[in-house]
Amino acid sequence: MEPNSPEPSPVAEPGEEELEFKPVVKYTAIGLAVAALLGIEYATYRVGVSHGFTDGVNSGVVSEEVNNAAVENLTHFMQVATADEATLIKAVEDRANSLAWIKNPDIRREAEWTLAVALMNRNRISDAGAMLKELFSGEADSAVWAHRALITARGMASAGHAKAAGSYYRFAIRSFRKLGHTDKQVEACSELAEYVAASTEGGEAQLNILKELYADVEKIGEPARLLKSTLMAYMGRLYRMMGQEAQALACFEKALEGADLDKVPGLAGAAVTMGSALLEKGDSARAAKLLRDGVNRLGEHPGDASFLASALRDLARIEMDNGSAENALALLYRAEGAAMGRIDDNSSYWLCLYDQRGWVNLTAGSYQLAMSDFNKALVDRPVAEALRAQPLEGAGRCCIALGDVQKAEAYLQQALTLREKHYSSDKAVMGRVCLLLGQACDQSGKTAEAAEYYGRAVEMLPDEQGETSDRFHAMLSRAYALSQLKDWNAAIQVWGALRSYVAKGSSRAREVAEQFAHCERNGAHLPEDVDEEEAAGNPSDEQSESQS
Repeated sequence: MEPNSPEPSPVAEPGEEELEFKPVVKYTAIGLAVAALLGIEYATYRVGVSHGFTDGVNSGVVSEEVNNAAVENLTHFMQVATADEATLIKAVEDRANSLAWIKNPDIRREAEWTLAVALMNRNRISDAGAMLKELFSGEADSAVWAHRALITARGMASAGHAKAAGSYYRFAIRSFRKLGHTDKQVEACSELAEYVAASTEGGEAQLNILKELYADVEKIGEPARLLKSTLMAYMGRLYRMMGQEAQALACFEKALEGADLDKVPGLAGAAVTMGSALLEKGDSARAAKLLRDGVNRLGEHPGDASFLASALRDLARIEMDNGSAENALALLYRAEGAAMGRIDDNSSYWLCLYDQRGWVNLTAGSYQLAMSDFNKALVDRPVAEALRAQPLEGAGRCCIALGDVQKAEAYLQQALTLREKHYSSDKAVMGRVCLLLGQACDQSGKTAEAAEYYGRAVEMLPDEQGETSDRFHAMLSRAYALSQLKDWNAAIQVWGALRSYVAKGSSRAREVAEQFAHCERNGAHLPEDVDEEEAAGNPSDEQSESQS
């Protein structure tokens, strides 16, 4: 072998040929190996989890932990619902966190309702307001939520949240109507009506609510017949508070037409209002029965105050008609106590109460007590000025009786001004005030003014014959005033007209005849073209027709 020549390649032994894999074969083998490994691991995992879960459940460890967590959350929730107000309010305000453990929206809603009820039971209505609004914001026409709306309305009403109470009452009414629960719809309508009617300051807003309710219940038919009568009576009550007497009486008449008074609704306010309607109609016996029934059923609820005070005042009217001023005063003092602190000081109720009590004391001759009541009635309040006319007249009468004629004249002049402005069609009442003004001026030495007021009184007072009529007293007072002024011609005319009012042979007839003769002796003769009745201040035919 030559130096530097390459070494021969080794010769392979038979059967020992060198193996060589293609790339695709190689990577496929690797993939299969990895898959086999993962399969073994997954099988091991499944077997482990399956046995572990089964063992865990069967052992009770998991269920115990779940139950403990649920009990802990429920216990905490119950503690919050019955905790002090501060804790409860805080939980409600932060309910996003305090109720975060409740995942089911229906269950969460029930939990929020429970908290709302807890707040309402504590009279913390304002704190529950926002949450309640959210709870009722959705479509909740189920019987459950209709009843809950009624519960909420009662809570709002009890706390004095009138607007909110009205909203929840309407929610309940709509829901009951959709559900076809007529009896509950009538119940909700009745409660809302009584709540509105209990207002001591009636107005157009309250009246419109009652009108809407009336239109709503008219569709119900016979089951709502008594409620319709009650609503009409409530409307009459509000019209009266607004000073619209004609509309009030029309409503009372319509209310009584459809009412079975032996089946007056269970609401005490309805009994009181129906009693007032009967009293206006002149049926005092049945009115007293309903009014007393209403008083016996009324409690300490703030909403009862208006009805209770109204019933007591009406019962006092009945006692006065029966001639018992003492019983009437007892009822009116009770009405004052029932309303004290429960009816707003600025309410017109107080003016009406003290005015009524003042007239009862005046009738009983207790002038100082009457004057005190009239002064209370005339305290400055944001009420309709027309309501002040009557207590002003009462105060004027008291001053005349007590001898303070200057104050009497001031009171009565204000009363006449208000009568002329607001009650110009009521000639008889204005004539009565003019008669009193004449008496006040007469006693203070203003004879000419007195004669003028007496003359106006004669023109406006009804032409009632007899010595007891107001017109006779106005004519007699005018005749004396004219005689004192030495206006003989005018005096003779009035004295001559008075002869038809007095009974022949009576002491009053002799008095009239003597005064007539006295005027004649002083050189006065009745002109032939002057009619005695006209000269005496009798209204003309046209005036008489308008008054009748």
